[in-house]
Amino acid sequence: MIEEQEIPSELVRSTVTTFADQRIQIISQRIMSRSNLVEIIKKYDLYADDRKSKPEEVILEKMRERIKVETISADVIDPRNGAPTKATIAFVLAFDDHSPILAQKVANELTSLFLKENIKSRTESAENAALFLGEEARRLKVKIQELQAKLATFKEQNLQQLPEINQLNQQELTSLTNQLMSLDTQERNALDRRFYLEGQLAQIDPNAMATNAAGNRVFDMKDRLKELQSQYPSLLARYSDNHPDVIKTKREIESLQKEIGSNTDLNKMNAELTENKAELAVLLKQYSDKHPDVIKLQKQISSLQQALIEASQNNYSNVALEPDNPAYITLRSQLDAANSDIKSIEITRGKIRNRIEELRNNLMQSPLVEKDYMDLVQELNNTNQRYQEVSVREMEAQISQQLEIEKKGERFTLIDPPQEPLEPVSPNRMAILFLGFVLAIGGGFGTVALAEMMDASIHSEKTITNILGVAPLATIPYLESRVEKQKYQTRRRTLMLGALITALAATLIFHFLFMPLDVFWYKLLRVAGGL
Repeated sequence: MIEEQEIPSELVRSTVTTFADQRIQIISQRIMSRSNLVEIIKKYDLYADDRKSKPEEVILEKMRERIKVETISADVIDPRNGAPTKATIAFVLAFDDHSPILAQKVANELTSLFLKENIKSRTESAENAALFLGEEARRLKVKIQELQAKLATFKEQNLQQLPEINQLNQQELTSLTNQLMSLDTQERNALDRRFYLEGQLAQIDPNAMATNAAGNRVFDMKDRLKELQSQYPSLLARYSDNHPDVIKTKREIESLQKEIGSNTDLNKMNAELTENKAELAVLLKQYSDKHPDVIKLQKQISSLQQALIEASQNNYSNVALEPDNPAYITLRSQLDAANSDIKSIEITRGKIRNRIEELRNNLMQSPLVEKDYMDLVQELNNTNQRYQEVSVREMEAQISQQLEIEKKGERFTLIDPPQEPLEPVSPNRMAILFLGFVLAIGGGFGTVALAEMMDASIHSEKTITNILGVAPLATIPYLESRVEKQKYQTRRRTLMLGALITALAATLIFHFLFMPLDVFWYKLLRVAGGL
């Protein structure tokens, strides 16, 4: 009997997918393999006489014909869809042999092989399923690791073009654009401040009169020269030419005269240079760098700068031309700060423009990178999903394997072990005798009737009367000659000899092909004794 598994299939699903009748046929083919049958034949010494004269294939085929497996089906309801169907619930295993003891032993051996093979096949099926799923899970895990490494390398190589970075790049691009506009505003303000400061500087004497920290007046060289020149006559009036004060004042006057003479030219060039720069700033507001007035003024500024450098280098005085007007110094500092701001703005603008260009290139390359990136991500997600499914199935296969190991799954249960038969199942001798008797009588009558129908010769007066409608005048019997009599006797002897030879041949065929005569005689005696 085929018993279902003890644990409901909703809780533990078996890995054996074949139906019971299919599995029975598969097991039958395995059981009736050459090696198994040869071992059984040798173990129980089956077909000893046939093995001496017949090849092994004939004996194996004869044994396979005597092994019978019949399935028993019943009407059941399919639990999957609720439809009525037929299911194999049991099967009968039988073996035919001339000896009832051998029939029982071989049937018992075949039964044991069926039970063992069923357990073995189900266990192997569950084990193979678990091994396959485990190997598939390991393969998918290795593939996931490879895809993760490939995706990490791809991200590292295309970090700025990834889809998740696009929004950040767009936000950064917008922010940089706003910063660039803000820098333009700051630059305009700085330029305006520089133009204003340059205009103010052009109107202030760098060496104008100033006061010291104590509030006393600080004279420049011109004022000092004028003061000494006004004091010199008074000193000459009071002192002689050799007086130290007179000599000191005279030398200071001469030194100041030389200094003022050279510094006047330098101051003049410096003032002109400042004025030209202020004028250039005003022109740049109105015209471009290529305007003729702008180009002309730039050339003048370059000439004044070169002349000022040469005059400073050729100046015979060691006194440096340094402005001492506090207002001038303050404005000059503010102008330097404005120039520094403008330069800083230009540097920052260059960096921002480079970054904007880089972001635009990244955004342009992003669609091309996104396709390859999404393909990798999709493949990784699919592989992860497949790995999770296989892992779940692997766990189910391991549980199913344990189910088969503990013999809790579907199994074959022996409900009627092989018994020694009390009566042979074949042949049915009474049926054969009865059928032979009926066929013999029917054959005899049929043969006579057929011979009579096919014989056209006349054997009696009645036949002539029936044919001609007139009775014959006289009847002369057939006179058999000696030759005909000899022919008749020869034919009779031939028929008897043929019948004897036929009976002898049938006896030999029965003895060698069906049953030895001694065994037949033994069984015949048992049947006669039973009757």
